[in-house]
Formats: sequence, C-alpha cells, structure tokens
Amino acid sequence: MAQHKRTREAQQIGERLRSARHDRSETLAGISGRAGISISALSKIENGQTSTSYDILKRLCDALGVGLEDIVSPGEKSQLSGRKTTTRAGEGDHFQSDQYDYRVHASEISRKAMVPLEMVVRARTVEEFDHWSEHKGEEFVYVLSGAIEIHTEHYTPFRLAAGESAYFDSGMKHVYLCVGEGDARVLSVSHDPASAQRADVAQYMSPGSRKREMASE
Repeated sequence: MAQHKRTREAQQIGERLRSARHDRSETLAGISGRAGISISALSKIENGQTSTSYDILKRLCDALGVGLEDIVSPGEKSQLSGRKTTTRAGEGDHFQSDQYDYRVHASEISRKAMVPLEMVVRARTVEEFDHWSEHKGEEFVYVLSGAIEIHTEHYTPFRLAAGESAYFDSGMKHVYLCVGEGDARVLSVSHDPASAQRADVAQYMSPGSRKREMASE
C-alpha cells in the first residue's frame, strides 16, 4: 500500500511538471540544463518512473518559474487576503523520495521565501543517496522526534537529538541520516532570498487564488 501511494504521488508530480513545461513551450533539454539534472532523469521524473527529493524538485520549479506548492499541491488554492495561511494536524501535501517522506506546510501560498517541510528521515547510510541535497539559500532543521546525523561537504558529521537544531548554508551539499531506533521526524525550513525578490505580494499567491481575486473585482 505504501509503495502504491509513493508511485501515485510520483506520477502526479511528474504530470504537473510536464504540464508546466508544455505550458511554457520548454524542451526537456532546456529545463534539464537550467536545473542541472540529466535529460534522462527529468524524463523519468515526468513519467512517474522515479520519485524525487526536495532539492531536485526545487531546482526544477526554479527552472520552470513556478512555485513548488503549485507542483505538489493539486487543484486551486483557497482565496487568500495577504500572506497568511494555516496548516492543521493531518493536513499538508505529501511527496516522497527513497530516503525521506515530506509533508509540505503552508502550501496555499506560492512563491514563498521560506519553504517549511515536515520530514520523516528513513535513510541510515550515505550510500543510499545517489546525490546529496544542494539548493540556494539557507536551511534550518529542528528534530521533532528520534535523532539524525547531518553530513555536509565541509564539516565533520554531527548528530542532533529531539529538541536540537542546526542552521546552515543549503548551497553546501548535505544529507540527513536517521540514527537510533525507528525513523526520525524533523522540521526543515529552507529560505531562498531570491524568491522574495522575484515578485510583489500578489504574485506570492497561488495562480488559483489570483484567478478568484480577479473574478471578484
């Protein structure tokens, strides 16, 4: 059942990425070049043949000029007044990679400078990763339960227990490993200063919200 859910989520994300690319009359080669991933990898993602991690998805969204929320969250968003939203217990959009499970908070606001993710860390060795995470900006991680070990390209690996946190340059390659019994659960907040400079407040809202605002005027 879990594998079926993961496969379906991968297919949905792939379909939305392909639709966004076609809407912009972009080629696989053009997007793969700007995102820094191979054409074959992008093709597999679009066809739902492989799941993708946050950093790869973020790079694809940046290359397409869309918000990550518009890809992971189906349908139109609720109408917003200003930049405010709430994510209740059990809410939030999900996607998965082989190493992490993600729950996206505040997905009703698109093009945010901060992307808050609740993550379940399942990976236990660096060999499980075919690439290390690397994305523009800075990242804050807070351990909600369990314990993790953070590996980066510049620092000695270090561990965080429940209630502990770290803040680092997310342009530095990094991975999270679960250490201890059971999976670890963390809150990861990524900040990309460039996102806040791309648009005014109205453009931070999802396309669905903007359509409804225009219709009501």
